[in-house]
Amino acid sequence: MFKLSTAPVLRVLEKLGRPQDRLPPVIHIAGTNGKGSTTAFMRAIAEAHGLKVHVDTSPHLIRVNERIRVAGELISDADLRRHVRAVLDANAGEPLSFFEGMTIASFLAFAETPADLTLVEVGLGGRFDSTNVFDKPAASVITPIAFDHKDLLGHNLCQIAWEKAGVIKAGCPVISAEQDREIERTLRAEATYRGAPFTKLSDVMRMEKDPYATLTFQTNGLFVDKIKTGLMGKHQCQNAALAVQALSTAGVFKLQPDMVRTGLANASWPARLQILKPGPLVTASGNKTVILDGGHNPHAASAICTALKERAPVPIICAMLGTKDSESFMREIAPIAERLIAIPLPGAKKSQTPETLVKAASKYGIPAETSSDLDQAVEIAKTSKQKTLLICGSLYLAGDVLKANGEVIT
Repeated sequence: MFKLSTAPVLRVLEKLGRPQDRLPPVIHIAGTNGKGSTTAFMRAIAEAHGLKVHVDTSPHLIRVNERIRVAGELISDADLRRHVRAVLDANAGEPLSFFEGMTIASFLAFAETPADLTLVEVGLGGRFDSTNVFDKPAASVITPIAFDHKDLLGHNLCQIAWEKAGVIKAGCPVISAEQDREIERTLRAEATYRGAPFTKLSDVMRMEKDPYATLTFQTNGLFVDKIKTGLMGKHQCQNAALAVQALSTAGVFKLQPDMVRTGLANASWPARLQILKPGPLVTASGNKTVILDGGHNPHAASAICTALKERAPVPIICAMLGTKDSESFMREIAPIAERLIAIPLPGAKKSQTPETLVKAASKYGIPAETSSDLDQAVEIAKTSKQKTLLICGSLYLAGDVLKANGEVIT
């Protein structure tokens, strides 16, 4: 049975000379929703200021190299092979997961290349996640926490919050997004126990969102108004604000209003309400506006629903892992659904069957049907008179969609 533990990673890191101790200042990002987007905003802001940024994220969508961005560039195939070989040699055949190995390889790559900042996204949970090996991060960031991975993290929010709170380290500042009361209480308790200064976003930032999803905020003497972020959806305003506050709290560099504005406007993060470029899949859809989102839990579905409200109703192509709560997802997405076309995840043994997704959708009044694969589903969706097509439910599906449309992540 799979068990969350930092022990395998720490064992190999020790043999490799603890590369995690030789990185530029680290900001560690945990939470359930918005980790990747918040990380993307931080990276974009830092790069707008002229900084070199290492970034460790997961999962990848098309190429495994996407997980490791070294000083702003995706790791090369040669460097990736070299670092993976070093990990395998140091591991000496002991049990080690793919994610654990990739995490170690990223730290090796970061340790040998100069940069100004390191952004590390938690893979699963926090306390026992493979990335949780930093004694003194510049800041720990906690995005909104909700139910996910119940089989590994627990079946109540306090237990899940306790797992996420494991990234809080003694004396190191932590900045949190708005959370449910019981979650905030758990996070504050951990911070108090660790002697870590705890800041809730709304306590230090005056933030305004208008109907057009532009953001105005003021914090720590920094004022920026009416920013249109590079990522679609009103929920991205909180992720953007959290990114700004996290960088301000970490204090690695001084934020300049114009550069903050530029960074937030230029941020990009694939498969998060991403509008696909012209390509084979878009053409096959009848040249609809195809929007791709890898969100797979009710919180994500709610954000998608809010973002696409003005485009509704829309046909939806959906595939999900078997471990996800498809009924809750369908409940939240129902208000914008014209119809749902359910497909299996290609090559995923744990995919929910299309029949299961149809049953969940039908429970909330969504007309639904099954399809054998993505290509056939797009052909079915093409018959809709609506101008927008939503493809959602899994980042694993998102990777196949991007490949089918000829998109490249750089």
